Amino acid sequence: MSRKILRDDETAEKQETTKELQENLKSVKESVYSVKELSANAKKLFDTRQECVAAALKAAGKTECTVSEAKKIVEKFLKKEVK
Repeated sequence: MSRKILRDDETAEKQETTKELQENLKSVKESVYSVKELSANAKKLFDTRQECVAAALKAAGKTECTVSEAKKIVEKFLKKEVK
């Protein structure tokens, strides 16, 4: 019976350690770039034109954001239906 309690304690410790590591990874932040910087590198980062990136971020009301956030915004913008 004491082995089972010991194993439960070890499992709880491992779960706590895993949670701590996940929180630490979340705390690592991406660099934030201006719309001008992101649109200047549009072809390389998003495989689209500068104007598309600038328009997408302007429509989203962003003046600066991370590359991953910008990718989501640009992809969504490019997939919008034109009426």
